[in-house]
Amino acid sequence: MEIASIIIAALALLVSIASLVKSSAASKTANDLTKGQVEMQIRSMITVAKAHFSEMSNQLAANPDNPTLKASVSAALEDVANAYDEACAKYLDGKVDKQRFKQLYVNEIRNWVDSEAVKDKYIMPQSRFHATVKVYDEWNNLER
Repeated sequence: MEIASIIIAALALLVSIASLVKSSAASKTANDLTKGQVEMQIRSMITVAKAHFSEMSNQLAANPDNPTLKASVSAALEDVANAYDEACAKYLDGKVDKQRFKQLYVNEIRNWVDSEAVKDKYIMPQSRFHATVKVYDEWNNLER
């Protein structure tokens, strides 16, 4: 009788281990899918913001004295900065694959932050875009 109990307990242990392995694999797959969705949302958010900025800039070029268009271009530029900052915040929070994010965005973020149009927005400590500055420094500050 005691041997039967040991065999049943061992089988139960094996079933539990198999269930743990399967649930762990399923959880990793779900986590990877979620990260993929976040990465797609980031790309979309940045693309839409940049397209809107480009559209507003073109309209302003056609009508440079229009104060409403000037304000719209400024707001669109802010939207692009916000999109990059949100993307960098997700990177810092670990909600995206960090290696892939860096491969995709290292040059794009460096070019954005270094561009004359927005460079003054990223001067610390007054910058409102702390996540972007932190990621930029992590990737570009050789003294770290």
